[in-house]
Amino acid sequence: MPSAQRKSGRPLKSEEPALPRQELDKALVFGDVKALPDGSTMTSYASYRELAERFGVATSLIANYSREHNCLRRREEAKTRIATKADQKLIELRATAIAVSKDDALKMIDGYLLGFEEALAEGRVRVDNPTDFNTMVRLKEFVMGGADSRQELHASFSLEGLQARHAQALRVARETTPAERGEVDAEVESEDKESDSASHTSDEILASGQSRRLMSQDA
Repeated sequence: MPSAQRKSGRPLKSEEPALPRQELDKALVFGDVKALPDGSTMTSYASYRELAERFGVATSLIANYSREHNCLRRREEAKTRIATKADQKLIELRATAIAVSKDDALKMIDGYLLGFEEALAEGRVRVDNPTDFNTMVRLKEFVMGGADSRQELHASFSLEGLQARHAQALRVARETTPAERGEVDAEVESEDKESDSASHTSDEILASGQSRRLMSQDA
């Protein structure tokens, strides 16, 4: 019996194969995930022609479905959602790694502090130089987010600084007058200066008169 020959021309609508809408929608919106040689994956999107050949339908049917169901717009929205979730996952992984490293650091610091306590009790460390102990305590505060982790500036005074301030104050005191220092009233000091000046002037006049008398007697 001869096999049925395929009719030429475009098949009737009733003869077209059923369109797998769910698979087509997934391919149009989410694409196909392909494995790469290095073990990673990538997402690719087949063209309308490739999808038509895959599902055995006309290219126009694929295009109409994509347009009617807003597949291209949904594809971009899906990309955005996937990228956002991927970023959140990376943030979670990074936060977990930081938390683990922080816990490990705190464990090591606590171990050092316990060892320091034992060495101190046994007399194996000096008690007059607790530099290492202070450093580790401050480091623990820093790791835990305590006061030492905040960038603050505190004013402090050293012995050298106080001595320099005292020397400067003495120098200023020597270079200023009592009135400028507020020890006496400025008017009183001015009167004292005028009286001193008048006294010096009268003394000079008397001395000059005595000198002239002596010179006349000698003559």
